[in-house]
Amino acid sequence: RLLGLGLVLGLLGAGGVAGLFLWYGRDLPPVDALRKRPMPQVSRVLDRQGRLLGEIYVERRTIVPRERIPDVLVWSVLAAEDADFYRHEGIDYLGIVRALVRGVLSGGRIKGTSTITQQVVKQMLLTPERTVRRKVRELLLARRLEQQLTKDEILYYYLNYIYFGHGRYGVQEAARYYFGKDVRDLSLGEAAMIAGLPASPEHFSPRRHPEAAERRRQYVLRQLAEKRATHFPKLRAEDIEQARRTPLKLAPEPERGHRAPGVVAQARRLLRDLVGEEALRRGGYVVHTTIDLPLQQAARRALQEGLRRVDGRHRRRAPFRKPKRGYRRRLKAPEKLRVGQVVLAEVERGDDETERLHLRAGTHRLWVDLSSPAAHRYQPAEGEPLPPSRFAEPGVRLHVQVVRVPSEEHADGEPVEAALAEGPEGAVVLMEPRERELLALVGGYEDGPGFHRALQAVRQPGSTFKPIVYAYGIHTRELTPATVILDVPTRYEQWQPQNYEPWHNRGPVRLRVALARSINLVAVRVIERLGPQRVADFARRLGITTELEPTLALALGASGVRPIELVGAYATFAAGGRWAPWRLWRRIEGPDGRQVRLPSREPPRDVLGQVEAYVVTSMLQSVVKEGTARAARRLGRPAAGKTGTTNRAKDAWFVGYTPELVAGVWVGFDDGRPLGRRESGGRTALPIWLQLMETAERGRPVVDFPRPAGVVTARIDPATGKLAYEGQPDAIEEVFVEGTVPSEVAPRPDEVDPDSLLLGGSPPPAAAERTPAPPG
Repeated sequence: RLLGLGLVLGLLGAGGVAGLFLWYGRDLPPVDALRKRPMPQVSRVLDRQGRLLGEIYVERRTIVPRERIPDVLVWSVLAAEDADFYRHEGIDYLGIVRALVRGVLSGGRIKGTSTITQQVVKQMLLTPERTVRRKVRELLLARRLEQQLTKDEILYYYLNYIYFGHGRYGVQEAARYYFGKDVRDLSLGEAAMIAGLPASPEHFSPRRHPEAAERRRQYVLRQLAEKRATHFPKLRAEDIEQARRTPLKLAPEPERGHRAPGVVAQARRLLRDLVGEEALRRGGYVVHTTIDLPLQQAARRALQEGLRRVDGRHRRRAPFRKPKRGYRRRLKAPEKLRVGQVVLAEVERGDDETERLHLRAGTHRLWVDLSSPAAHRYQPAEGEPLPPSRFAEPGVRLHVQVVRVPSEEHADGEPVEAALAEGPEGAVVLMEPRERELLALVGGYEDGPGFHRALQAVRQPGSTFKPIVYAYGIHTRELTPATVILDVPTRYEQWQPQNYEPWHNRGPVRLRVALARSINLVAVRVIERLGPQRVADFARRLGITTELEPTLALALGASGVRPIELVGAYATFAAGGRWAPWRLWRRIEGPDGRQVRLPSREPPRDVLGQVEAYVVTSMLQSVVKEGTARAARRLGRPAAGKTGTTNRAKDAWFVGYTPELVAGVWVGFDDGRPLGRRESGGRTALPIWLQLMETAERGRPVVDFPRPAGVVTARIDPATGKLAYEGQPDAIEEVFVEGTVPSEVAPRPDEVDPDSLLLGGSPPPAAAERTPAPPG
C-alpha cells in the first residue's frame, strides 16, 4: 500500500511539475531574439588623431568578438562563475543539488544555482523578477538556448553583456576602465580581478574596496589552481602562482565627462539625423572629427581664463555683498520661467550642507548648486572656495539662468534649478582655412550639450564686418587701399553715425588707415558708395547665411551673424578668395564597420580673386601692425585680423588669421547686457585669441602670406593716396590689384590747393583703366 501510495504521489508530483512547466512555458520569447536585438553599446567620438573626445551611450559597452577575448579571461570567468559550462547542457543539475544542500546545512539563502547559460537568459530574455514563474521559464529557455547556439556563442553574449561596475558593461569596457588596455592584452592576474566582479560589482570594485577585490581575485586564482588539471589543462601552475604573487596596478581614473562636450553633443545630433533615435540608442558608431584635441583643450582653457579675467575686472566673484546705497530699481520677474532664460534673482540664504544657494525672483523660488564646475568660476581667485553661507549675503541680486523647470503637475511651490550667469559667455572657432576643417570649437564657458554659441548664437559683429565691406570694394575695383575717404560727421534720416571716439575726426583718410583705426564714418561712406544690398549679397557669397538688413548700418555690423559664419568669411580671405563650407566630420563608421554616408556639402566657389584676397589680407595686417589689434604683434609672426565692439559693448569680437590658421572669438552676455566699462574687442576678445594662437602656432615655421602674381606695388603719397611725386621723402609703398594703381601724381607741397582736400580724395581709376572683376 505504501509503495502504491508513493507511486501515485510520485506520478501526481511529476504530472504537477510537467503541468507547471507547460503552463509557464507558454509564450516564451524566441531564442532568436538574442540575435535580432543587438546589445546597446558605446558610440565614440574621436579627434583627427583617433583620440577620444567623448562617448554616447545608453549602456557603456563595447562589443568584441569571442576570438578577441583571451583564454586567461575565459578560464577565469568560468572558474568564478561556472566551471562546468562546457560540460552541462545549460542546467547544472548537480550544481543545483549542491547549492540546495549548502543552503539547508547553513540555514541561509540558496545561491550559486545559475549557470552562465541561465544568466544570459535571465538578463537578456527575461525580467529580473524573483518568482517561480520566472525561474521555470529561465530553465526552459536555457535548454533551448543550448540547443540552438554553440557554447562559444553563449559565452560571447555573456562576456559582452554582463555588468562590471562603475557603469561599465562587457569585458572590453572593464579592461579599459580598470587597467587602461584592450581586453586582448590582459594578464592572468588582471583577468582574475575582472572575472571576480560580476558576483558583486560594487562590493568587489578595486577602486572602492581594494581589499575585498584582492580577496576575490585570490579566490578566482585558487579556483583556477584547483580545477586546472580537469578543466583548464592548458593553463600552467607556475603562471597561476606568479599571478597570485604579482600585485596589480590600476589605470588612472578616467576623466569624468567629455573632453569636448559641445562637439560630442553635435555628433549626437548628427547621428540622430542620419540613423535615427533607435539606432543611436543601440550605438556602436565611431565618429571621426576634424578636431585636434590639444587645440580644443587650449581653446576652452583660453576662453575660460579670458572670461574669468573679465569677471575679475567687474567684481563678479564671491563674496557677493549688497551695495552700500542699496538697489534703486524694484526687482521684477516674468510670470513664467523657461529653460535658458536669464533672470535677476535675490539671494535668500545659503545652505552649506547641501551646497546650495537659494534665491527668489518674484513668486519663483530658485536654487543654484555651488559645487558645480560652472559655479567655481565665481569663487575667489585665490584661497579655498567659499561655502554658500559666505558666497553671497542675503539680499544680494544675482543673474541666474534657468536650467530645469518642474513639470506642470509639480510646478506649485517647487524650486527651479538654475545656474549662476553673472559673467559673460563666449565662443571660439579655430579653423584650417583651405580645407575648412575645424580644429577647435567651443560654445561657452562650460561648452556643454545645450546652446552652442559658436554655431547658434546670432550676434552683431560690430567692426569685424567692415573687412567684408572693403573687400567688396576691392573686388569691384571701386576702392583700393589708397582710396581717400572723408572722416567727418554726417547725418542721415533718423540716424547719425559716430566713431568709437565721437570727438575725434581725421578728415581725409586712406582706406587702409580707416580699417586699421576702425573708423565708423568712413565705413558708412563706403557702403553708401557701394550699395548696402550689393554688400549684403557679397556677404552671402562669403557664407553669411543669417538674414542681413541692407542698410547703411550694415557697415558697422548692425545685422547679426553667427561666429562660425564670420570665421568662415575671414577664412576665405586667408584661402586666396576661395570659399568652402566648414567641416567638422571626416567619416562615421557603423557597428558593422561600414561607413555611414555624411550629408552632402556645398561645392567650393571663388568669391574673390587671389590678388584681391591678398590686398584685403594686407589691409588687415595693418590692423595688427598699427591699429586696434596691436597686441597681436606678440604672436611674433605675420597675422591679419579685425576687432569688433558693438554699442554699449554688448559684444566683443576678434577674428584673425595667420597663413595657416584662422580663429575667431566672441564674448557677450546671452541676454544682451553690456560687458562693462572699457570692455572692447581689443581688450576682451583679442587676449583669448592670442592665447589660443600662441599654442596653436607653437613649433610651426614662421611663414609670410603667399603673394600671388598680379599684385602691383606703387609708392604713394600718404595724404592723398595718389602716386608719390619724384623724390617725395614721406612716400609709402602700397599694394594694388593690377589695373587699379592711381594714375594721378600727388602735387608737391608748394602746389597743393587746400580746397582739394575737402572733396573726398582721389576718385577710383577711370573705367577704361580698370581690370574687369572676375565673375561671382
